[in-house]
Amino acid sequence: MKKERFIIIPDMKKIHSLFLSLCLANVVVAQTNAPAPASAPSTPVPAATPALVSRPLAISGWAVMGDKTKAFGPKEEGGKILFSGVDFGKKGKSFAGYFEKTILGEGQTLSFKSNIQFSGVGTVGAFRYGIFQKRSRDHARGWLGYCFYAGFRPDMPKGMLLARLPENNGSFDGLKDDKGADTARSLGEAISGPKSIKDGLYTLTIDVKKSGANMEVKSMLVSELDPTPAVSYSGIDNQPATPCFDALGFVTHEVLSVDSVEFSSVSLNLVGP
Repeated sequence: MKKERFIIIPDMKKIHSLFLSLCLANVVVAQTNAPAPASAPSTPVPAATPALVSRPLAISGWAVMGDKTKAFGPKEEGGKILFSGVDFGKKGKSFAGYFEKTILGEGQTLSFKSNIQFSGVGTVGAFRYGIFQKRSRDHARGWLGYCFYAGFRPDMPKGMLLARLPENNGSFDGLKDDKGADTARSLGEAISGPKSIKDGLYTLTIDVKKSGANMEVKSMLVSELDPTPAVSYSGIDNQPATPCFDALGFVTHEVLSVDSVEFSSVSLNLVGP
């Protein structure tokens, strides 16, 4: 009796599938072992700019210098500060408001803004104002800082931005003291104006920024009735006498015969990193 022989026929579909699997595996291995492409040089990430912070500073102690009896006020009500009284404008007055001693750091700005209402202006209307480091609340002598001339004056038709000299002994708005010594130096004339002060409402801004060893100083006085500034200034002080400020000073003088001066919407902010 003969034994039967069986011939095993391979499954071609399985062989084909196995072949494809092996080929795919080789491709994956080849890609895995391939050298990584050279990376492009990284671009340095710029340093983040410090965020600016605005901190409000309170202004208090408003007063007319030398007015021990408070005959000229001020009257403070509803956020308004009113200077007035009999003969307030007869000889002109120096008045001021005070805030905490503030030393400007790099990139910091002291920014003041206020509405000012002039009433009863009777002459050409010169006006001076500024931001300072006071010597005393009792007088305006020897203060350091910056004074701006506004209003028209025949002897100063283009105005003046003054930087107070160290150790000066003159009034914060003047050029010389009682002995004729210089008390300030000019940082330049007005870039717009000055125009005579008239009855009406004005907006005043002052900005002082510390930039390196310098102080950048700007100011503008604008009437609500005229979009062109009554006066504007922009100057750089490369020899600042102080980085410290604690007072805002104003002067009407006899050339601004005015019945009253009223401040409103007053703000002072320390802005910077």
